[in-house]
Amino acid sequence: MKAFSIKLQLSIIFVAMAFILLSAQLGLQLFVMREDIVKRIEKQEFQQLTDLANDLDERLQDNINILAKVARNAPITENNSLTTLEKFLQREHALLSVYDDLYIFNPQGILLVDWPMKFGRRGLNTSSRDYIQEVINTSRPVISKPILGKATRQPIVVVAAPILDNENRLVGIMGGVINLYNSNLLSSIANRRNGDTGHYYLVSKDRLLITHPDPDLIFTRVPLGSVNLPFEAAMEGFEGTQEGYSRQGEKGLLTFKKLATTDWIIASVVPSEEAFAPIASLFRKLIGVSISLMLLMIPLLWIFAGRLMRPLKSLATAMQQTANKMLKGEPTLPIAAVGGDEIKTVVHAFNDFVKARTRAEKDLLLARDAAQAANTSKSYFLANMSHEIRTPMNGILGMTELCLQTQLTTQQRSYLDMVTKAANSLLVIINDILDFSRIESQQLVLEPHSFSLHSLIRQVTRILSLHAAAKELELVCDVAHNVPDHVVGDALRLQQVITNLLSNAIKFTAQGEVLMMVKRMDSSPTSQDIWLEFIIKDTGIGISPDKQKIIFDAFTQADSSTVRRFGGSGLGLAISRHLVLMMNGDIRVTSEIGQGSTFSFCVNLQEEPNPTFIQKGLFKQLARKAILVVDDNASNRKVLSQKLSFLNLIPITADCAAQAMHIPQINQVCFALIDINMPDIDGYALATQLRQLRTSAQMPIIMMGALSEQISQDQLDSLDIQGFLAKPIDIHELILILSDASRYQVPAEPGPETERTSDLVTSRHVLLVEDTPINQNLMKILLVRLGYEVTIANNGLEAIEAFADSTFDIILMDIQMPEMGGVEATEVIRSMEKSQSRTRTPIIAVTANALTGDRERYIASGMDGYVSKPVSFDLLRSEIKRCRDLYDDVP
Repeated sequence: MKAFSIKLQLSIIFVAMAFILLSAQLGLQLFVMREDIVKRIEKQEFQQLTDLANDLDERLQDNINILAKVARNAPITENNSLTTLEKFLQREHALLSVYDDLYIFNPQGILLVDWPMKFGRRGLNTSSRDYIQEVINTSRPVISKPILGKATRQPIVVVAAPILDNENRLVGIMGGVINLYNSNLLSSIANRRNGDTGHYYLVSKDRLLITHPDPDLIFTRVPLGSVNLPFEAAMEGFEGTQEGYSRQGEKGLLTFKKLATTDWIIASVVPSEEAFAPIASLFRKLIGVSISLMLLMIPLLWIFAGRLMRPLKSLATAMQQTANKMLKGEPTLPIAAVGGDEIKTVVHAFNDFVKARTRAEKDLLLARDAAQAANTSKSYFLANMSHEIRTPMNGILGMTELCLQTQLTTQQRSYLDMVTKAANSLLVIINDILDFSRIESQQLVLEPHSFSLHSLIRQVTRILSLHAAAKELELVCDVAHNVPDHVVGDALRLQQVITNLLSNAIKFTAQGEVLMMVKRMDSSPTSQDIWLEFIIKDTGIGISPDKQKIIFDAFTQADSSTVRRFGGSGLGLAISRHLVLMMNGDIRVTSEIGQGSTFSFCVNLQEEPNPTFIQKGLFKQLARKAILVVDDNASNRKVLSQKLSFLNLIPITADCAAQAMHIPQINQVCFALIDINMPDIDGYALATQLRQLRTSAQMPIIMMGALSEQISQDQLDSLDIQGFLAKPIDIHELILILSDASRYQVPAEPGPETERTSDLVTSRHVLLVEDTPINQNLMKILLVRLGYEVTIANNGLEAIEAFADSTFDIILMDIQMPEMGGVEATEVIRSMEKSQSRTRTPIIAVTANALTGDRERYIASGMDGYVSKPVSFDLLRSEIKRCRDLYDDVP
C-alpha cells in the first residue's frame, strides 16, 4: 500500500469499505432469513410430529382398550379347563385382526393357553417378563418394551391386561402380540418421507431404534455421548427442533416429540441443505447483485477520489517546484493557500517550514564558516606551536647530547641526564597531542611502504630494553618463525603502537618480566594480506575490570593515582587504538589486579612478492649439535630454545650456574649461551668455571645481557669469551654470532664519536639555512663531525645569494624564517638551476613542522628530503646519504 499513489489508496479504501458494508448487509440478511426459516421449520415440523405422535398414541390406546375390554369378560376360574379358554380366544375374531397372537396367563405368569397355538409354549413361565410384573404390581393394562420377533425379525410389543374377579382380584392375565409393522402402526413411519430427503424414526427411552429408514439400524442402540447433540438433549427430555449432526455425519434440523402412551420418542430429520435451499439460491442472487454494484461503484469511486485528490496534487506540484528551487539555491515564494481548510493548513505549515529551513540554512552556513575558520585557526595554531616548541627543543636535546659526550663530573652528567629525560618526555607528550589532534580532524593517514619487520621489532625492543634493565626487568621477545621479514605497511605507526604498549608494560611493572609475542594469523592462501597478532604481557599492577573499558579513551588512565605515580598524558592507548583500527585491526586487554595485564592487537599488512623468512639451512656444520643455554628466566629459556630448535640445533637448558656445571652432556656441548645477571653465581663467574672444563676451541662462550651491560670485545677476549648477544635476542643476530663464533670475535657497534664517515665524502660544502642561533651552532657541530664545510644563511634571501655566489653539495633548509621562508627559497633555487643549466643540488627540509602532509608539501615544492626537529644525528646522516645517492653525478 505504501508504494501506491494516494488516489489509488483512497480508491482501494472506498472499494473495501463498500465491500465490507455490502458483505455485512448480505450477512445480516442471510442471518435473519436463516433464523426465520429455522423458526418456521421448527413450528411446522413440531406440529407435524405432534400430530403423528397423537395418532400413534390413539392407535396404541385403542389396541390396549380392546384387549382390556375382552380381558374383563374372560371366562377364567379356578376350575376352568384349557379347552374353555382356548375356545374363548378362538371366538375373538375382532381381537385377532389386531393381534397376531393371544395369550392367557395365570396370576403367577404361567402361560395357560395361546392362540394360534404353537407347540411348546403352553406352561411357559413368563413371570420375569416386564409386562407380567407390571400387570401383577399395578393391575393395569401395559405395553412391553419393543422386542425383535424371532420368527419375523420385526419389532413386536406385548400388550397385557389384568383379568379380575368380582372382587377385583387378579385371577389371570390376558396378553396379545402386536407386530408393529404388520399392523400398519409403525410401518408408515419408517417409509414416510419428510420433504424430499428427510425422514422419521422412532427410538425408545433406552436409546433403542424401533423404526428407521435404514433396516440395518433397527433394534440397534445409539451409543452414549454421540455427536448428535439434539438427540442427546431429547434423551434428557427436550422436545422441539435443534440443528445438529446425525450419527452418519449429516447436518440437518432435528425435531423430537415424546409419545404419551409409552416412553418412545418420535423424531424427524430435515437436511440443512434442503432446509436452507431457498437461502442458498437467494445468496447466489445477492452475490451477483453485490458484484454488479461493486463493478459499477469502482469507476465512480475512482472519479470521486480523483476529484478529491486534485487540490492535493496541485499542492504537491507546487511543493516540488519549491523544493527544486531550494536545491538550486534559487529564491522561493510562498505557495498560495487554495482549497479546503485542511489543504490551507498544510500550505501554511509548508510555507513556515520553508521559511524556517531557509533561515536554518543561513545559520548553518554561518556556523560552517565559523567552524572552518576555527579549524583553520586550530591547525595553524598547532603548526605554529609544533614549530615553536620543536625549534628550542632541537637546541636543548642537541646541545645536551653534545655536552654529554664531553668530560663531565658525575654530578654534571646526572643533571644533564635528567635534562635529556625531561626533554624527551616533553617531546613524547607533544607528539601525542599532535597525533591525537590529527586523529580528531581525520587528517592522520597511513603511509605504507616496504620495510623490515624484524628490524623494526629489534630496534624498538633494544631501545626499551635499557628502561627494562634499569628496573631489573626481563624484556623477552618471541617472534614466530613463519612471520615474514619484508612486508608493506606503515612502519612508523606500527612502531608507535608497539613502543607505546611496551613502554606502558615496563612503566607499570615493578618486578618480573615483560613478554612480547608476534604470531601470524590464518588468512586466505591466495591473498597477499598478512594478519599479524602482537601480544604484550607483563607482571605489573594490573587493571580492574571496570577500568578496562575506558583505558582506550582519550586522557584516561586506570585511576587518578596512576598519573601521580607514573605520569603520562593518557593519550597513548587512545592513539594506539585509532592506529590499529586504521590498519584494519583491533586491540584488546585482559587483566587482573596484582597479576599483570595482557594487551593484544592484530594488524593487516601486505606481503612482498618475494617474502623473506628465516632459513634453517645456515648451520650444516652445526646441525644437531648441542648448545648450552643458561638463564634464570624461564621465558627467555623457552623462547631461545624454540629458536635454536628451529635452526636444527639441540638446546640444553639450565636455570643457574650450579645446574649448568652438572649437566651430563657438558662434554658434547659445542656452544654456550650464558646470561650475565643470575642469582648466586653470575654469568662471568660461570664462564670462568666452564673454561676450566672446555677450551674456547671446544666450546665458544657467548654472553647475553641488556645493551647497558655490553662490554668491549677486548674485555671479552681477556675473559676468553667469544661474543655478546644483546637482549631481547634477535634470531638474525643469533645466526650471525654463531656463524662468526669460529673466529672468536664479533665486530662492536661504533659509537657516535668513532662513526665511520667513508660513505660521506669529507670536505664537502653544505649550505645550512637556519634562523635560530642555537640551532645553527648545533647543526654546524653535527655537520662538521660528518666531514662537511658549513656555510650559514639566516633566511631564504641569504640562501639565494649564497647559492648564486657558490656551489654546494647539499642544502639543509629550515621552513619558517623571517623575510623569506624555506619553500619560497627552494622554488627560487630550482628556477635558478633551470635557467642557468646548473646541476640539481639536493635540498633537505630541516623543520619543526611535523604535521600530516608537511613532508609531501615540501617534496612537491622541489625539496628532496625531510628531517623533523629535534634532529637525530643518525637520521640526519642517513637522509643526507639517501639524497646524495639520488644523483649519479655526486661521487
